[in-house]
Amino acid sequence: MLRDSVPSSQSPKSTDLSAEQDIEVSLILTFIDNHISGFSGHYLSLNESDKENRISDLLVHHLELCKDESGGFFPFRFSKNPTQKESTKETDIGVFVRTRDREPVPIFEFEAKRFSETSKNKEYISGIRGGIERFKRGDHSSHLKVCGMFGYVQSRTCSEWISNVNNWIDELSKNNTDKTIDWTGNEEKLTTIASLTSVEKLYSSNKRETSKDKIALWHYFIDLMSKN
Repeated sequence: MLRDSVPSSQSPKSTDLSAEQDIEVSLILTFIDNHISGFSGHYLSLNESDKENRISDLLVHHLELCKDESGGFFPFRFSKNPTQKESTKETDIGVFVRTRDREPVPIFEFEAKRFSETSKNKEYISGIRGGIERFKRGDHSSHLKVCGMFGYVQSRTCSEWISNVNNWIDELSKNNTDKTIDWTGNEEKLTTIASLTSVEKLYSSNKRETSKDKIALWHYFIDLMSKN
């Protein structure tokens, strides 16, 4: 919480924060929950590109605008392709603390994948560019215990893709022969947490075989299809 001595018109310093990192994560997730539903309409109104990287740019722009429009002070910034000191593999969106008193290292990161008839849809989970796999291997966000993923749904329905993802994870848990990664955990599959407007929010807890710990992932499947 912010100490009472900080004027409401003044941005707090990092030393004014007397909360653990999970409070920061909670603030970020609450902000996403409150504003992610507005992205679908914003994206469709632009009638823009359907390319994954461009959609992520537009999402960052949307979230930054929401910060300005909501009023008050939100001590974080959203950034495209945040760099990491230990890895050359960048996630799609990072969240940083807005202060000079703290090293610019992302405290939360999102990987993003398209779901469409032309996409390599299993890359949401596994493969060289597999989103969940990169988090599990520590190629992404090895310094973090909680991260997220955005699924840009451009065909069928969110529920269909969620079912497909869980079926693919089930297949990996039964047939995977790669001993460097484990898909057999009880919470590897996505569990629905909330149904928001044009968005499904889900959760999974995923094993990291190398570090012998887990990473919690929050998933947002966003319906980006044209409404007839």
